[in-house]
Amino acid sequence: MRRRAFLHTGIQAGLAAAVPSIRAAVIGHAEGDHLGHYFRTALCQGVEAFAVSDPSGKIFEAARKAAGGREIATFADPVRMLREFRPHLAVISLEPRSMPEAIIEAVRGGAHVVVEKPACTRLDQFEAAARAGKAAGRQVMLAMATRLHPAVGQIRELASRGYFGRGYGADMHWVADQTRLRNPAYHQSWKSSRERGGGGKLIFHGVHYLDLIQHLTGAAISEVAGFCRNVGGQPIEVEDAAVISMVFSDGMVGTLNTGYYLDRGYSNLIVLWGSEGWFRFDPRSAAPLAWSSVAPSAPKGEQRVENGAAPNLYDLMLQAAVDYCRGLRGPFMTTDESVAVLRVVFAAYRAAETGISQKVRLGAV
Repeated sequence: MRRRAFLHTGIQAGLAAAVPSIRAAVIGHAEGDHLGHYFRTALCQGVEAFAVSDPSGKIFEAARKAAGGREIATFADPVRMLREFRPHLAVISLEPRSMPEAIIEAVRGGAHVVVEKPACTRLDQFEAAARAGKAAGRQVMLAMATRLHPAVGQIRELASRGYFGRGYGADMHWVADQTRLRNPAYHQSWKSSRERGGGGKLIFHGVHYLDLIQHLTGAAISEVAGFCRNVGGQPIEVEDAAVISMVFSDGMVGTLNTGYYLDRGYSNLIVLWGSEGWFRFDPRSAAPLAWSSVAPSAPKGEQRVENGAAPNLYDLMLQAAVDYCRGLRGPFMTTDESVAVLRVVFAAYRAAETGISQKVRLGAV
């Protein structure tokens, strides 16, 4: 693992002159995912005004409740909202096939963007939105909230000290419940449609750890192979299980198993082994980080870090986005990093469809 890569996220984007407060908005509709979290943007420190757009108006009442009673501006037309309200930050959660156009409208309207995943149904759609963001000087930040977990920062700091050395291998799983897939309403939603949603479990949940392992190691995933299947047999068009193997730009290898396997709840884990040590990240545990290193300056034996109550990662992510728009920090995720992880996802889909491992295109969009 590269020791200095961990410290540079967002530096290339630069910092604007700090401002005391910004205007923030949510572009959504009734089937947008995680809207309850995104409405809480109104509560972030430094947000002076907040707006929500929805052509149906169905989400406005929920937005008002989540905003804690503060005044919000509502719009049926997101383009009108961008023109009249002029948000510095737009958080977008729509049906995925509608996301790229909304991103382009937002960045051209002057907003940095946090976009819920899936953010597209085809890679070229998102790359076009990313190029629009770059042309407008605005960041397009995929909503990878796990990056904000305190243990992630601790792992990156340990790695920067060389405590894990060169990465050898990583094993990851991101597992949720099969129960949700048995609901007839789910069968009719965009989450069950490849045309409307772009894919299933891999692009919806597995994407988090495909991003996180690159964020933790500073190495890019350069080649993938794998399988996508409907193991539960529900009447859905997309995969409920994906198993992906990968090679990294520094030679490390890894695996990801992501699926709807449980009756309820979640199971999440990343384990990495390197030339100087290892770590285990279990975000739902009372001790989310365990690690050990044989580096001369490292403490001896297995170390465990307990973080107490689990943080609200969406709150942390949204505050980080607001702080970036205020000029107080770099982006929690850059446009190029957002493109990079979606290139991995769509390369994995091609590998599963063809039975042939796929090279991942690296570099800026």
